[in-house]
Amino acid sequence: MSPLPTITFKNVTFEFEGEQIVSNFSFEAKSGHHTILKGESGSGKSTLLKLLLGFYNPQNGQITIDSNSYNRHSLRRKTAWLPQDLNLGSGTVRQVMTKPFEFAANKSHQQDITSRSIATLQTLGLEASTLDKEFRDLSTGQRQRVGLTICHLLDKPILLLDEPTSALDKASKAKAAELLLSNNRTVISTSHDPFWVDKADNIIEL
Repeated sequence: MSPLPTITFKNVTFEFEGEQIVSNFSFEAKSGHHTILKGESGSGKSTLLKLLLGFYNPQNGQITIDSNSYNRHSLRRKTAWLPQDLNLGSGTVRQVMTKPFEFAANKSHQQDITSRSIATLQTLGLEASTLDKEFRDLSTGQRQRVGLTICHLLDKPILLLDEPTSALDKASKAKAAELLLSNNRTVISTSHDPFWVDKADNIIEL
């Protein structure tokens, strides 16, 4: 297995519509560690994840992967991303779950996707019949579990998770941690959840 990436933000500043969201901010997410970004609502936690994914560009500062210049396309191929408000569009859960595996970078994980999806959803407390429900009809907690299932099955070396357990019960949180944090990955997440925060190797206060 190739070495897991270390992700570094150095003196990053980002403004949006005249408002400064992140100011001269630095942190390091070490290879194979779970790093949590922790702070009040509006402190810029989600924005930092979006900067890393290249959804936004910082006005100042530098983002590096293993001390190399940042390349958003290369990073996205290595990353599974769970936004706080997961919206996978219309269709059944089965249909929306298969879409990420149709991309060239993910096709190697297509094999037995239905059976593996069922097994993971059941681990997180959802019935196999969930696959045939309309994704838009799911509760927030059910959507979150579908998103966590996709992240797990994509088997990427980097996980970016925005409040991944905010709508889960205690048992589901424990299973999510077991699935996503026990494997050898570099994980950056945001969270207010004491259970999830307790699973961090490093906590960055914003």
